[in-house]
Amino acid sequence: MPDKPDKLAVVAYDRIKRGILSLEYQPGTVLQERALAGELNMSRTPVREAVQRLAQQGWLKISARKCLNVREVNFDEMRQTFQARSLLELAVLEMLFTCGRTAEAAEQMKRLDGKMSQLEGQLFQFIVTDQMFHAVPFHVVGNKPLLRFWQTVSDEMIWYGMLAMTPFRYSDVLAEHGKVVEALRLGKVRLSRQSLQEHLNITEQMLVTNDVGGEDRGGCHELEV
Repeated sequence: MPDKPDKLAVVAYDRIKRGILSLEYQPGTVLQERALAGELNMSRTPVREAVQRLAQQGWLKISARKCLNVREVNFDEMRQTFQARSLLELAVLEMLFTCGRTAEAAEQMKRLDGKMSQLEGQLFQFIVTDQMFHAVPFHVVGNKPLLRFWQTVSDEMIWYGMLAMTPFRYSDVLAEHGKVVEALRLGKVRLSRQSLQEHLNITEQMLVTNDVGGEDRGGCHELEV
């Protein structure tokens, strides 16, 4: 039995979104439905559904002329996202201490750091695993609404992480993670907060320093509908 269109639309959504998050489709890149359908080896109907969903979520921009552009970096949005991330991560960090599960979180985070240490040169997988590292406290605490809020931010952080990453950051990220894990293992609240906040600040500063986004990609192709 052939795949239903809605299932294919989910496949198309996942593949196109991965292309955006992994920077296969750079910010500002012009895409076309027909070309995407060819790449994914499927008809344009599920691709169109995927495109509409991604546009609703802000990953793609569709103009009045039906131009299809990958989202570009907006520094105000970036700072707001980092503010939200900081609030969420620091809040759940406090909850780890309140419920006495810092050692459990530290062990899981240490294991993920071990995986990350084997991923140098595999940037996208490194960043995805990094987000798994940051998600550990949310899973350990078990607060479902907080986890949902985190998951909303997490895809954004994969994208920003890809944009911020440079070759020397592999070892730096692991070192910064190590400080957070050690502070949790020792049960030191203030040091845990300080280490985590410093790590988040460095990532944000890398984006500002590298002046990501804002590049004019030029051109606007009509989408065939």
